[in-house]
Amino acid sequence: MKKSLIILFVFVGLASFKSFAQATNTNSQNRIIKVDFNKSAGKLNTMFKECIGAGRANEGLRADWQQQLALVKKECDFKYIRFHGLLSDDMAVYREDEKGNPEYNYQYVDVLFDFIVSLKMKPFVELGFMPNALASGKETVFWWKGNVTPPKDYKKWEDLVKNLTAHFKERYGDEEVKTWYFEVWNEPNLTPGFWTGTQEEYYKLYDYAARGIKAVNPAYKVGGPATAGAAWVPETIAFCTKNNLPIDFISTHAYSKTWLFGRIWNFGNNIEQR
Repeated sequence: MKKSLIILFVFVGLASFKSFAQATNTNSQNRIIKVDFNKSAGKLNTMFKECIGAGRANEGLRADWQQQLALVKKECDFKYIRFHGLLSDDMAVYREDEKGNPEYNYQYVDVLFDFIVSLKMKPFVELGFMPNALASGKETVFWWKGNVTPPKDYKKWEDLVKNLTAHFKERYGDEEVKTWYFEVWNEPNLTPGFWTGTQEEYYKLYDYAARGIKAVNPAYKVGGPATAGAAWVPETIAFCTKNNLPIDFISTHAYSKTWLFGRIWNFGNNIEQR
């Protein structure tokens, strides 16, 4: 395990309307912000350019989505892009034959990733959700029904991640893929929500995924826990240290407590306590 961890905070913004803000914060007072454009406080922090969130992977196959991303890249110069559902069934990545043998297909993944790389952007690869043929249950999230259950066979999960990573290596080359980030799942601490398993089952999912990635190239970056509200961060580091598992970066998602996710899942207190 590397001693130095790159801590990446992926900020996912939700639009808030004026009426919603007034309804949730009726006692707030108006604030006056004064700005002197003739003075400089220093160099602008451009951390916001590191990564942009973009819904789900399947949307990236649309012409209008690609046109908009090209414009955003030109105007804002984001470096990485992250989305849900890379392994979901609408990307047709995984199925099994009548004997239960895995069959892989990366046709749609190639279309999406080829376009991203052509823009000189880099994928922030969120490994999820679970292909239905590999899933242990039927629970889903979102209208497009991303499966959020643990795998029925963790070795097949590892093999899928390994095969996908090897495909990336063959198609884009080691030097390119070394600059990517492989993130295991999305917000597994939100149950019900994005994960029906336990924290221990998430660590098992991470274990098998990390081994699959590192089997292709030990220099590829893998991390997590991709939680909401800075949850599970110390525990994840401790788990990887105890079990001698690689973890090259820590990721978590910060939200305002008054935003929609905080109101639904009530994890805003995690941010306040940390």
